[in-house]
Amino acid sequence: MAEQVRLRDEACVFPWCSRAARQCDLDHRESYEDPGDGGPPGQTSPDSLAPLCRRHHRAKTTRRWSYERIDPGTYLWSGPYGLSVMVTPRGTVQVPRD
Repeated sequence: MAEQVRLRDEACVFPWCSRAARQCDLDHRESYEDPGDGGPPGQTSPDSLAPLCRRHHRAKTTRRWSYERIDPGTYLWSGPYGLSVMVTPRGTVQVPRD
């Protein structure tokens, strides 16, 4: 499973980061709940994971940044002060605010 994620996303999926996925944590896009504590089964799958380097994993975990997966390899990030950024396999672009 980890190999599938790292082949799909070759680098940290945080905006403008280029750290290799092999050097990254695999992040659950939705908070993981232990099944023993009532969490649903099947929370861990390639569709629910993305590579984030440790620094950016912490930024997401502390809720300064959040993201959603739009398509395989494409992520829409929301950051401080209303910043929206799209990360694609071809690079990172800022998304204009409405």
